[in-house]
Amino acid sequence: MHDSTITTTHTGRHIPFTRGGWGAAAFVCLLAGLCIAGATYMHKRTYLHPTDLRNHAVGASVGSAHE
Repeated sequence: MHDSTITTTHTGRHIPFTRGGWGAAAFVCLLAGLCIAGATYMHKRTYLHPTDLRNHAVGASVGSAHE
């Protein structure tokens, strides 16, 4: 059943290793890291806890202690 005279088409072919795509992958990882760092920075600078006294409801009077 097995015929040794038939050779596969890839016999004798060598495909060398290429570094294609590693630069793009590194760039995407760097970009993702920068986006995470930027979002964390903005969140730390602008987030107010709901119970923070500086967080006023819309329409509430600012000088309510003076009424």
